[in-house]
Amino acid sequence: MLALLVAGLLAPGSLVAAQTFTFERSFPATASTQLDVTTERGKITVRAGATAEVVVVGRVTVRFGWNVPADAVALARSTATQPPLEHTGDTVRLQIPSDGRIRRAVTIAYEVQVPVGMPVVTHSESGETRVDGVRGAVSVRTQSAAITLADLGDTRVDTGSGAVSIDGAGPLSVTTSSSRIEVTRVSGNLYIRTQSGRVTAAFVNEGDADIETGSSAITIDGLDGGLVASTQSGRVRVSGHPRRPWQVTTGSSAIDIEFSANAAFTLDATSGSGSVRTEDLIVRGDTDKRHVAGSIDGGGPTVHLTSRSGSITLRSAGSRDR
Repeated sequence: MLALLVAGLLAPGSLVAAQTFTFERSFPATASTQLDVTTERGKITVRAGATAEVVVVGRVTVRFGWNVPADAVALARSTATQPPLEHTGDTVRLQIPSDGRIRRAVTIAYEVQVPVGMPVVTHSESGETRVDGVRGAVSVRTQSAAITLADLGDTRVDTGSGAVSIDGAGPLSVTTSSSRIEVTRVSGNLYIRTQSGRVTAAFVNEGDADIETGSSAITIDGLDGGLVASTQSGRVRVSGHPRRPWQVTTGSSAIDIEFSANAAFTLDATSGSGSVRTEDLIVRGDTDKRHVAGSIDGGGPTVHLTSRSGSITLRSAGSRDR
């Protein structure tokens, strides 16, 4: 009987929670117009299009929960009629309702089409964020939601614990607490900070990488520039050309480096209790089991590698063809 009573109490709420009201608005845009979107739980989607205006499609969905107001449906309907949008000065703002009762009653999701070059700023506590094709500066901030970005220019991401996936951006800055970070087609410099999320990055143009994690692995492919990479306990794997100095530090894991076939640099690699192996590199200098220092192909930018207890393995990309 208790189960039937609970089901009876929940059923009406479930029907209420399924109700969604949609609205659409358009705002004129100039070269100086920017978009600023804020949600609590609602999804944010921003796409660049062949448009000279900002086109907003919003979805107001009735929430389900013990603290949802009894007139939630009416509040959702009125919010869709008069959504929390404004165009002041050079900024189009899509916001959360200022009324606390309305915030308890509804979730608002925004889907926006903007001109390609428009700067975009988004904020969300737990709503997923997607931005695609925008060439203006992009700033994305969340507390715990997933972030998916593609084909962007100058981009900055700050999140607490949501996974970050980026395909095409640069320069790029990503700061998280505990998220997995996967970035591909990086153009320009890359800056990443995370406490416990695995980092995977792949470059398509020259740029420097500055990556630090607390306890996760770091993988970097196609690096053509400088590097600073550090982790306490994650494996570090890098392939590329050291145009500028490299410094890689790890606590208890291995370092695996594959240099471009024509790379010339000065090496200083040390492992506290592991081994340092140069599979096919000709080092002119000092070599022993745990320390190798010297020049490769006449020397160049310094490549400084340090592992407290993991092994260090070095090779040339051209060796695979021999």
